[in-house]
Amino acid sequence: MSRISFGYSVSEGKVINLDQQKPAWLEKIFELEPSLHRCISCGNCAAVCTAGHFTGMKFYRICLNAFRGQTSDLKNDAKACMLCGKCQFACPRGVNIRHAIMLMTQIQKP
Repeated sequence: MSRISFGYSVSEGKVINLDQQKPAWLEKIFELEPSLHRCISCGNCAAVCTAGHFTGMKFYRICLNAFRGQTSDLKNDAKACMLCGKCQFACPRGVNIRHAIMLMTQIQKP
């Protein structure tokens, strides 16, 4: 019996395990900027992001990947930010995005 191709594939689930221990350097970022825990990945920040229009940088994705433990590109993605602050005005949860981005670019991964 042959399989029918519908032109797409099913990708692996991306469950956020809240019990999973984050690396110490990432815990430090969340400790220094506790408002990061309020991010609901709504995408409002990405909608107004000037850097995102040119580089594809999306803060909510950076945050979501950090929650998932996918931190390999976190620092490089954060470096694309221009620190203009428009995202903070658009955030419905009051996340201090500029401070979080600055921490992500300054704190060194081991």
